[in-house]
Amino acid sequence: MNKIVRNSLLSVVAVTFITGCGKNEIDIAAYPTKINNMVQVPDVCLPQYKSAMPTVAVIDFTNNSTFGKADIANSNSRRDSAAIVGVGVGPTGFVAGGASTSNTTSHSENRSVDAKLAESLTGPIETLIVNSGGAKLLSRADMSKIDAELKFQDSGLVDPASVAKFGKLSGAKYIVTGSIDNVEQKYRDNSGAAKAAGDATKNSDNNAVKLIGFLLQAGASVTDGMVITSTMTVKIIDVETGQIVMTKALEKSANIGKIRNPNYDQIVGGIKTAMLEALPDLEADFADYFSVKGYITQLKAKDKEVVAQVNIGRDLKVVENQIFKALNFDALTDPMTGKESCDVSVSAVKLRATQQITPNTTWATIEEGDGTTLKVGQLVQKTHEKAGFGIPKF
Repeated sequence: MNKIVRNSLLSVVAVTFITGCGKNEIDIAAYPTKINNMVQVPDVCLPQYKSAMPTVAVIDFTNNSTFGKADIANSNSRRDSAAIVGVGVGPTGFVAGGASTSNTTSHSENRSVDAKLAESLTGPIETLIVNSGGAKLLSRADMSKIDAELKFQDSGLVDPASVAKFGKLSGAKYIVTGSIDNVEQKYRDNSGAAKAAGDATKNSDNNAVKLIGFLLQAGASVTDGMVITSTMTVKIIDVETGQIVMTKALEKSANIGKIRNPNYDQIVGGIKTAMLEALPDLEADFADYFSVKGYITQLKAKDKEVVAQVNIGRDLKVVENQIFKALNFDALTDPMTGKESCDVSVSAVKLRATQQITPNTTWATIEEGDGTTLKVGQLVQKTHEKAGFGIPKF
Protein backbone atom coordinates (compact mmCIF):
# COMPACT_ATOMS: atom_id res chain seq x y z
CA MET A 1 0.00 0.00 0.00
CA ASN A 2 1.27 3.49 -0.87
CA LYS A 3 2.80 5.12 2.20
CA ILE A 4 0.68 8.28 2.07
CA VAL A 5 -2.45 6.16 1.65
CA ARG A 6 -1.50 3.95 4.58
CA ASN A 7 -0.69 6.87 6.89
CA SER A 8 -3.86 8.71 5.98
CA LEU A 9 -6.01 5.66 6.55
CA LEU A 10 -4.43 5.13 9.96
CA SER A 11 -4.94 8.78 10.83
CA VAL A 12 -8.60 8.82 9.84
CA VAL A 13 -9.71 5.35 10.90
CA ALA A 14 -8.38 3.79 14.12
CA VAL A 15 -9.79 0.35 14.75
CA THR A 16 -8.96 -1.67 17.85
CA PHE A 17 -9.76 -5.37 17.93
CA ILE A 18 -10.16 -7.10 21.25
CA THR A 19 -9.32 -10.76 20.89
CA GLY A 20 -10.93 -11.88 24.05
CA CYS A 21 -10.50 -10.87 27.64
CA GLY A 22 -11.76 -14.02 29.23
CA LYS A 23 -11.98 -14.63 32.92
CA ASN A 24 -9.36 -16.75 34.60
CA GLU A 25 -11.34 -18.65 37.22
CA ILE A 26 -10.08 -21.60 39.22
CA ASP A 27 -11.18 -23.75 42.14
CA ILE A 28 -8.23 -24.08 44.53
CA ALA A 29 -9.74 -27.21 46.06
CA ALA A 30 -9.34 -28.94 42.69
CA TYR A 31 -5.54 -28.87 43.18
CA PRO A 32 -4.93 -31.41 45.97
CA THR A 33 -1.15 -31.81 45.82
CA LYS A 34 0.94 -29.32 47.77
CA ILE A 35 4.48 -28.64 46.51
CA ASN A 36 7.00 -27.86 49.25
CA ASN A 37 10.19 -27.25 47.26
CA MET A 38 11.81 -24.13 48.80
CA VAL A 39 14.01 -21.66 46.96
CA GLN A 40 17.62 -21.29 48.10
CA VAL A 41 18.82 -17.70 47.89
CA PRO A 42 22.62 -17.14 47.98
CA ASP A 43 23.79 -14.87 50.79
CA VAL A 44 25.21 -12.35 48.31
CA CYS A 45 21.73 -11.98 46.78
CA LEU A 46 19.80 -11.44 49.99
CA PRO A 47 19.94 -7.59 49.83
CA GLN A 48 18.46 -7.63 46.31
CA TYR A 49 15.96 -10.30 47.24
CA LYS A 50 14.25 -8.06 49.77
CA SER A 51 10.89 -6.96 48.46
CA ALA A 52 10.81 -3.58 50.26
CA MET A 53 9.81 -0.78 47.90
CA PRO A 54 12.69 1.53 46.88
CA THR A 55 12.46 5.28 47.47
CA VAL A 56 12.64 7.34 44.29
CA ALA A 57 13.34 11.05 43.79
CA VAL A 58 12.45 12.93 40.61
CA ILE A 59 14.84 15.80 39.86
CA ASP A 60 13.72 18.57 37.49
CA PHE A 61 14.99 18.09 33.97
CA THR A 62 17.58 20.25 32.20
CA ASN A 63 16.24 22.29 29.30
CA ASN A 64 18.92 22.00 26.60
CA SER A 65 16.58 23.23 23.87
CA THR A 66 16.64 26.78 22.56
CA PHE A 67 13.10 27.30 23.78
CA GLY A 68 12.48 28.42 27.33
CA LYS A 69 12.43 31.87 28.81
CA ALA A 70 11.58 34.75 26.51
CA ASP A 71 10.80 38.45 26.42
CA ILE A 72 7.59 39.22 24.54
CA ALA A 73 6.65 42.70 23.35
CA ASN A 74 2.97 43.57 23.60
CA SER A 75 1.71 46.59 21.67
CA ASN A 76 -1.68 48.16 22.37
CA SER A 77 -3.34 51.06 20.57
CA ARG A 78 -6.17 53.14 22.03
CA ARG A 79 -8.28 55.82 20.41
CA ASP A 80 -9.64 58.50 22.76
CA SER A 81 -12.50 60.80 21.69
CA ALA A 82 -13.61 64.02 23.42
CA ALA A 83 -16.38 66.57 22.80
CA ILE A 84 -15.63 70.31 22.97
CA VAL A 85 -18.72 72.24 23.94
CA GLY A 86 -19.00 76.04 23.46
CA VAL A 87 -21.60 78.83 23.40
CA GLY A 88 -22.45 80.76 20.21
CA VAL A 89 -25.03 83.23 18.91
CA GLY A 90 -27.66 81.98 16.47
CA PRO A 91 -30.69 83.41 14.78
CA THR A 92 -32.84 82.54 17.75
CA GLY A 93 -30.46 83.58 20.44
CA PHE A 94 -27.90 81.72 22.44
CA VAL A 95 -27.24 78.13 21.35
CA ALA A 96 -24.81 75.44 22.36
CA GLY A 97 -22.18 74.60 19.82
CA GLY A 98 -19.94 71.58 19.80
CA ALA A 99 -16.98 69.97 18.07
CA SER A 100 -15.24 66.66 18.54
CA THR A 101 -11.61 65.69 18.54
CA SER A 102 -9.83 62.32 18.69
CA ASN A 103 -6.36 61.17 19.64
CA THR A 104 -4.74 57.75 19.09
CA THR A 105 -2.10 56.64 21.58
CA SER A 106 0.14 53.62 21.36
CA HIS A 107 1.50 51.71 24.33
CA SER A 108 4.18 49.05 24.19
CA GLU A 109 5.43 46.87 27.04
CA ASN A 110 7.69 43.86 27.39
CA ARG A 111 6.84 40.87 29.53
CA SER A 112 9.24 38.15 30.57
CA VAL A 113 7.77 34.66 30.35
CA ASP A 114 9.04 31.25 31.34
CA ALA A 115 7.67 28.16 29.61
CA LYS A 116 8.64 26.01 32.64
CA LEU A 117 9.12 23.05 30.32
CA ALA A 118 11.35 21.12 32.71
CA GLU A 119 8.99 21.58 35.66
CA SER A 120 6.02 20.38 33.60
CA LEU A 121 7.55 16.88 33.38
CA THR A 122 8.11 16.31 37.10
CA GLY A 123 4.49 15.72 38.16
CA PRO A 124 3.52 13.32 35.33
CA ILE A 125 6.70 11.27 35.83
CA GLU A 126 6.00 11.05 39.56
CA THR A 127 2.50 9.81 38.70
CA LEU A 128 3.95 7.05 36.49
CA ILE A 129 6.19 5.92 39.35
CA VAL A 130 3.36 5.96 41.90
CA ASN A 131 1.11 4.00 39.53
CA SER A 132 3.77 1.30 39.26
CA GLY A 133 2.86 0.46 42.86
CA GLY A 134 6.35 -0.73 43.74
CA ALA A 135 8.14 2.44 44.80
CA LYS A 136 7.89 5.17 47.41
CA LEU A 137 8.21 8.72 46.14
CA LEU A 138 10.35 11.23 47.97
CA SER A 139 8.11 14.18 48.85
CA ARG A 140 8.66 17.61 47.34
CA ALA A 141 9.07 19.01 50.86
CA ASP A 142 11.95 16.61 51.53
CA MET A 143 13.41 17.43 48.13
CA SER A 144 13.40 21.15 48.95
CA LYS A 145 15.24 20.58 52.23
CA ILE A 146 17.96 18.54 50.55
CA ASP A 147 18.14 20.98 47.65
CA ALA A 148 18.94 23.77 50.10
CA GLU A 149 22.10 21.85 51.00
CA LEU A 150 23.13 20.42 47.63
CA LYS A 151 21.95 23.18 45.27
CA PHE A 152 21.50 20.92 42.27
CA GLN A 153 17.74 21.20 41.85
CA ASP A 154 16.84 22.25 38.27
CA SER A 155 20.24 21.13 37.02
CA GLY A 156 19.30 17.67 35.78
CA LEU A 157 23.03 16.95 35.68
CA VAL A 158 23.92 15.11 38.86
CA ASP A 159 27.53 14.04 39.29
CA PRO A 160 28.35 10.80 41.15
CA ALA A 161 29.53 12.65 44.28
CA SER A 162 26.27 14.57 44.52
CA VAL A 163 24.31 11.37 43.92
CA ALA A 164 26.07 9.60 46.79
CA LYS A 165 25.52 12.55 49.11
CA PHE A 166 21.90 12.83 48.06
CA GLY A 167 21.40 9.13 48.78
CA LYS A 168 22.76 9.48 52.30
CA LEU A 169 20.59 12.50 53.04
CA SER A 170 17.34 11.25 51.54
CA GLY A 171 17.49 7.48 51.66
CA ALA A 172 16.52 7.39 47.96
CA LYS A 173 17.51 4.31 46.01
CA TYR A 174 16.96 5.84 42.57
CA ILE A 175 16.96 9.29 41.00
CA VAL A 176 14.92 9.94 37.87
CA THR A 177 16.01 12.93 35.80
CA GLY A 178 16.96 13.84 32.25
CA SER A 179 16.93 16.60 29.68
CA ILE A 180 14.78 18.30 27.07
CA ASP A 181 17.05 18.03 24.07
CA ASN A 182 15.32 19.71 21.15
CA VAL A 183 12.14 21.43 20.01
CA GLU A 184 11.19 21.78 16.35
CA GLN A 185 8.21 23.33 14.62
CA LYS A 186 7.20 22.67 11.02
CA TYR A 187 4.06 23.45 9.06
CA ARG A 188 2.73 20.35 7.29
CA ASP A 189 0.66 20.83 4.12
CA ASN A 190 -0.38 17.70 2.23
CA SER A 191 -3.55 19.22 0.79
CA GLY A 192 -2.16 19.62 -2.73
CA ALA A 193 -1.00 16.02 -3.01
CA ALA A 194 -4.19 14.74 -1.41
CA LYS A 195 -6.38 16.76 -3.78
CA ALA A 196 -4.45 15.46 -6.77
CA ALA A 197 -4.89 11.89 -5.54
CA GLY A 198 -8.60 12.52 -4.94
CA ASP A 199 -9.10 14.02 -8.40
CA ALA A 200 -7.28 11.08 -9.97
CA THR A 201 -9.53 8.53 -8.28
CA LYS A 202 -12.97 10.16 -8.29
CA ASN A 203 -13.77 9.01 -11.81
CA SER A 204 -12.65 5.44 -11.19
CA ASP A 205 -15.13 2.62 -11.65
CA ASN A 206 -13.69 0.91 -8.60
CA ASN A 207 -15.53 2.02 -5.45
CA ALA A 208 -12.60 1.01 -3.25
CA VAL A 209 -10.27 3.31 -5.20
CA LYS A 210 -12.82 6.14 -4.88
CA LEU A 211 -12.97 5.55 -1.13
CA ILE A 212 -9.19 5.73 -0.83
CA GLY A 213 -9.16 9.03 -2.70
CA PHE A 214 -11.85 10.41 -0.40
CA LEU A 215 -9.99 9.25 2.71
CA LEU A 216 -6.78 10.85 1.45
CA GLN A 217 -8.49 14.21 1.12
CA ALA A 218 -10.19 13.86 4.49
CA GLY A 219 -6.95 12.71 6.09
CA ALA A 220 -5.07 15.75 4.78
CA SER A 221 -7.61 18.07 6.37
CA VAL A 222 -7.08 16.32 9.72
CA THR A 223 -3.29 15.97 9.70
CA ASP A 224 -2.23 19.27 8.12
CA GLY A 225 -1.11 22.10 10.35
CA MET A 226 1.71 23.30 12.58
CA VAL A 227 3.52 20.31 14.07
CA ILE A 228 5.62 20.73 17.21
CA THR A 229 8.16 17.95 17.86
CA SER A 230 9.77 17.52 21.27
CA THR A 231 12.80 15.32 21.94
CA MET A 232 13.97 14.42 25.43
CA THR A 233 16.10 11.93 27.35
CA VAL A 234 15.06 10.21 30.60
CA LYS A 235 17.51 8.42 32.86
CA ILE A 236 17.44 6.47 36.12
CA ILE A 237 20.46 6.74 38.44
CA ASP A 238 21.26 4.22 41.16
CA VAL A 239 22.33 6.41 44.08
CA GLU A 240 24.34 3.62 45.74
CA THR A 241 26.72 3.32 42.80
CA GLY A 242 26.20 6.64 41.01
CA GLN A 243 25.70 4.68 37.80
CA ILE A 244 23.06 5.43 35.17
CA VAL A 245 21.11 2.17 35.04
CA MET A 246 18.58 3.23 32.40
CA THR A 247 18.51 5.89 29.70
CA LYS A 248 15.88 6.35 27.03
CA ALA A 249 15.35 8.89 24.27
CA LEU A 250 11.76 9.93 23.61
CA GLU A 251 10.31 11.89 20.70
CA LYS A 252 6.70 12.86 20.01
CA SER A 253 4.88 15.41 17.89
CA ALA A 254 1.72 17.45 18.48
CA ASN A 255 -0.37 19.21 15.84
CA ILE A 256 -1.60 22.56 17.19
CA GLY A 257 -3.78 23.34 14.17
CA LYS A 258 -3.57 25.28 10.93
CA ILE A 259 -1.62 28.16 12.41
CA ARG A 260 1.31 29.20 10.24
CA ASN A 261 2.62 31.78 12.72
CA PRO A 262 1.76 30.52 16.21
CA ASN A 263 2.33 32.76 19.21
CA TYR A 264 4.48 31.89 22.21
CA ASP A 265 1.69 30.37 24.28
CA GLN A 266 0.50 28.17 21.40
CA ILE A 267 4.02 26.81 20.88
CA VAL A 268 4.43 26.14 24.61
CA GLY A 269 1.16 24.21 24.62
CA GLY A 270 2.32 22.09 21.68
CA ILE A 271 5.69 21.34 23.28
CA LYS A 272 4.13 20.24 26.56
CA THR A 273 1.48 18.16 24.80
CA ALA A 274 4.13 16.32 22.77
CA MET A 275 6.27 15.63 25.86
CA LEU A 276 3.35 14.34 27.91
CA GLU A 277 2.24 12.04 25.09
CA ALA A 278 5.74 10.53 25.04
CA LEU A 279 5.82 9.61 28.74
CA PRO A 280 3.68 6.41 28.52
CA ASP A 281 6.57 4.92 26.51
CA LEU A 282 8.43 4.77 29.85
CA GLU A 283 5.97 2.37 31.50
CA ALA A 284 7.78 -0.82 30.50
CA ASP A 285 11.19 0.60 31.52
CA PHE A 286 9.89 1.87 34.86
CA ALA A 287 8.29 -1.53 35.46
CA ASP A 288 11.76 -3.13 35.54
CA TYR A 289 12.81 -0.92 38.46
CA PHE A 290 9.65 0.20 40.24
CA SER A 291 7.13 -2.61 39.78
CA VAL A 292 5.77 -4.46 42.77
CA LYS A 293 7.81 -7.46 43.87
CA GLY A 294 6.64 -10.33 46.03
CA TYR A 295 7.24 -14.04 46.36
CA ILE A 296 5.45 -17.36 46.00
CA THR A 297 3.82 -18.46 49.26
CA GLN A 298 2.13 -21.68 48.07
CA LEU A 299 2.33 -24.09 45.14
CA LYS A 300 -0.39 -26.66 44.36
CA ALA A 301 -0.76 -29.17 41.56
CA LYS A 302 -3.31 -31.30 39.77
CA ASP A 303 -1.43 -33.90 37.76
CA LYS A 304 1.19 -31.68 36.07
CA GLU A 305 -0.90 -28.52 36.21
CA VAL A 306 0.47 -26.06 38.76
CA VAL A 307 -1.06 -23.00 40.41
CA ALA A 308 0.83 -20.53 42.60
CA GLN A 309 -0.14 -18.14 45.35
CA VAL A 310 1.86 -14.89 45.65
CA ASN A 311 1.89 -12.45 48.57
CA ILE A 312 0.69 -9.37 46.67
CA GLY A 313 -2.92 -8.63 45.90
CA ARG A 314 -5.65 -6.04 45.52
CA ASP A 315 -3.97 -3.49 47.81
CA LEU A 316 -1.17 -3.25 45.26
CA LYS A 317 -3.57 -2.95 42.31
CA VAL A 318 -3.43 -6.57 41.16
CA VAL A 319 -6.38 -7.43 38.91
CA GLU A 320 -7.55 -10.58 37.16
CA ASN A 321 -5.35 -11.51 34.16
CA GLN A 322 -2.40 -9.53 35.59
CA ILE A 323 0.90 -11.04 34.44
CA PHE A 324 3.80 -11.75 36.84
CA LYS A 325 7.30 -12.76 35.85
CA ALA A 326 9.39 -15.08 38.05
CA LEU A 327 12.98 -14.13 38.92
CA ASN A 328 16.02 -16.33 39.55
CA PHE A 329 18.97 -15.39 41.80
CA ASP A 330 22.41 -16.94 41.47
CA ALA A 331 25.81 -16.21 42.99
CA LEU A 332 28.37 -15.24 40.37
CA THR A 333 32.13 -15.45 41.01
CA ASP A 334 34.49 -13.45 38.80
CA PRO A 335 37.13 -15.93 37.51
CA MET A 336 39.86 -13.27 37.52
CA THR A 337 39.26 -11.44 40.80
CA GLY A 338 37.35 -14.06 42.74
CA LYS A 339 34.82 -11.37 43.71
CA GLU A 340 31.33 -12.68 44.29
CA SER A 341 28.25 -10.86 43.04
CA CYS A 342 24.56 -11.55 42.53
CA ASP A 343 23.19 -12.40 39.10
CA VAL A 344 19.46 -11.78 38.62
CA SER A 345 17.72 -13.34 35.63
CA VAL A 346 14.15 -13.57 34.41
CA SER A 347 12.68 -17.06 34.43
CA ALA A 348 10.89 -18.44 31.38
CA VAL A 349 7.80 -18.86 33.57
CA LYS A 350 5.05 -16.24 33.57
CA LEU A 351 2.07 -16.31 35.93
CA ARG A 352 -1.46 -15.04 35.24
CA ALA A 353 -3.68 -13.78 38.05
CA THR A 354 -7.00 -15.57 38.55
CA GLN A 355 -10.18 -14.25 40.15
CA GLN A 356 -8.84 -15.50 43.50
CA ILE A 357 -7.49 -12.13 44.71
CA THR A 358 -7.53 -10.86 48.30
CA PRO A 359 -6.06 -7.58 49.57
CA ASN A 360 -2.70 -9.28 50.17
CA THR A 361 -2.59 -12.47 48.06
CA THR A 362 -3.29 -13.71 44.54
CA TRP A 363 -3.66 -17.19 43.11
CA ALA A 364 -2.21 -17.47 39.60
CA THR A 365 -2.10 -20.00 36.80
CA ILE A 366 0.88 -20.65 34.53
CA GLU A 367 0.68 -18.44 31.45
CA GLU A 368 4.04 -19.48 29.92
CA GLY A 369 6.81 -21.93 30.72
CA ASP A 370 7.04 -24.98 32.97
CA GLY A 371 5.29 -24.43 36.29
CA THR A 372 6.99 -27.44 37.86
CA THR A 373 10.25 -25.45 37.98
CA LEU A 374 8.77 -22.91 40.42
CA LYS A 375 9.64 -22.98 44.10
CA VAL A 376 8.06 -21.63 47.25
CA GLY A 377 9.75 -18.36 48.18
CA GLN A 378 10.74 -17.57 44.60
CA LEU A 379 10.57 -13.86 43.83
CA VAL A 380 7.95 -12.61 41.36
CA GLN A 381 7.46 -9.19 39.84
CA LYS A 382 4.26 -7.55 38.65
CA THR A 383 4.52 -6.45 35.01
CA HIS A 384 2.58 -3.85 33.03
CA GLU A 385 1.03 -6.65 30.94
CA LYS A 386 -2.46 -8.09 31.19
CA ALA A 387 -3.40 -11.24 29.34
CA GLY A 388 -6.27 -11.48 26.88
CA PHE A 389 -5.81 -8.34 24.78
CA GLY A 390 -4.49 -8.06 21.25
CA ILE A 391 -4.18 -5.17 18.82
CA PRO A 392 -3.52 -5.93 15.16
CA LYS A 393 -0.49 -4.51 13.38
CA PHE A 394 -0.86 -2.74 10.06
